[in-house]
Amino acid sequence: MSGPYGRRSYVESLTRDGCRVAPLWGGHVLLRPLPAGGGIDAASAYPMGGFDATVDPAEGRETLRAAGAVALSVVADPLNAPDAAWLAAHADLRRRLKTHYVVDRAAGPFAPSRHHRYEIRRAQRQVTVDRVALPQVMARWEELYGQLVVRHRIQAGARLGTPHFAALATDPQALVLAARVAGEIAAVSIWLSDGEVAHNHLGASSEAGYAAGAGYALYAAAIEALSGCRVLDLGGAPGLADDPSHGLARFKRGFANAERATWLSGFILDRAGYDAAVAVSGVDPSSGYFPAYRGR
Repeated sequence: MSGPYGRRSYVESLTRDGCRVAPLWGGHVLLRPLPAGGGIDAASAYPMGGFDATVDPAEGRETLRAAGAVALSVVADPLNAPDAAWLAAHADLRRRLKTHYVVDRAAGPFAPSRHHRYEIRRAQRQVTVDRVALPQVMARWEELYGQLVVRHRIQAGARLGTPHFAALATDPQALVLAARVAGEIAAVSIWLSDGEVAHNHLGASSEAGYAAGAGYALYAAAIEALSGCRVLDLGGAPGLADDPSHGLARFKRGFANAERATWLSGFILDRAGYDAAVAVSGVDPSSGYFPAYRGR
């Protein structure tokens, strides 16, 4: 099982700027034009790649090389990933990224921290949470997401848009929860599930939602609604840094009873093509970013 991020429909909804979709390890990756043109590379879809952990991880690498890809960068879903030992042995670069906070049913019942129990009760006195169909609240969701983009200065390349939201709207296993303050939707939380595992995918809130602590009520409601899943990935801190002191990391950790590490695995499929792309980019290849030519 490749998890929710392995679905072809999900990956296809992310394509833009000439990207295409290619199969890999029971899931799919994006084929992207190189920044300076003259070739392509491959990358797992935002925010992680969903792959079948039972397949041979070597499968697909030659196919990508034959398709003209010079490099492959993968951040594998820590709940559904190829064998970590194989990735470590065969990748040209292996770097730890962020800690993800999870609710693992095998580790015990859902038991938020004392602080979070207080905040959940406070939020539940001020907001009502309902499961909704995304098409019914799409206009409000896109408004809230637009506010999130501005508030956190999300760059154009990292923003999600209408095609992606339209794909989510047709996914029968997407859980969409809305928190209302005084009858108006003040926050929305979207979760992706395959019945076994679930991921906190997207969320956005208005200022009224923040003031009411709507996020606490939404997470508590989602964890209860997804009680049939064996593990829920709440995600980690924003951006590329693993900062456990960040407010969002502390917020997620208060709900969690376990942690999982995410790793970046980089594969150079065509050394000559890769080196040429790095030379054209002018980026220092020792920066640690992979692929180096995208490290601006």
